[in-house]
Amino acid sequence: MRKSLLCILLVLLLIPSTLGARNLFEVGLGVSGIYDTNGSEDMERFLEGMAHGENWTLGVGLNARLSILDVSFLAMLPSGSDDGEQAMSLLSGVALQIPLVTDALYVSVGGGLTTIFSYAEGEAEARIAGRAVSDVTFGDVVVESPLHLRFGLDVLIGSAKVGFFYLVDTEATIGGFQEAGGWADLFQSTGNEKVGMMMQLALF
Repeated sequence: MRKSLLCILLVLLLIPSTLGARNLFEVGLGVSGIYDTNGSEDMERFLEGMAHGENWTLGVGLNARLSILDVSFLAMLPSGSDDGEQAMSLLSGVALQIPLVTDALYVSVGGGLTTIFSYAEGEAEARIAGRAVSDVTFGDVVVESPLHLRFGLDVLIGSAKVGFFYLVDTEATIGGFQEAGGWADLFQSTGNEKVGMMMQLALF
């Protein structure tokens, strides 16, 4: 049974690569401009906010794709707060890239972890997910980091890719799934939603 499932998964990954010239495996490096909507619910406030530089963050991303399965890491560069604290977010996720027009236009649907690294003046060490680095294990980061959902539209231009994406921070964590009703938090937004534009170049 397990071998059959592995074979089916392998076939599903290989089929899209036979429909066009896109490489089966690809690694890319990109930059993103990310706009924090600050919970704007009407179009006027949304557009007005785009004119303020403090609502924008620069991101650097690394992607690895196997057929339609895409693994990504997006580091949003540090931003400061009024109390002098510096914070950087790392978004690590997995998404499916579904072709709308083969080798030209793809829709991306996925999600992953949002891990926040912060450092405040006067503190001896940085903090991860609100806790001192020395007190946190890798397992803690995976279990306690909030989850985000990501939806995108990518246009391929040779070895380059231009994309637009929408990020939704949710109330859910992997650890919370063990509790009754924890899965419902995956569809509860924190109100911290972002839109972004991305340019990526395939390295190989």
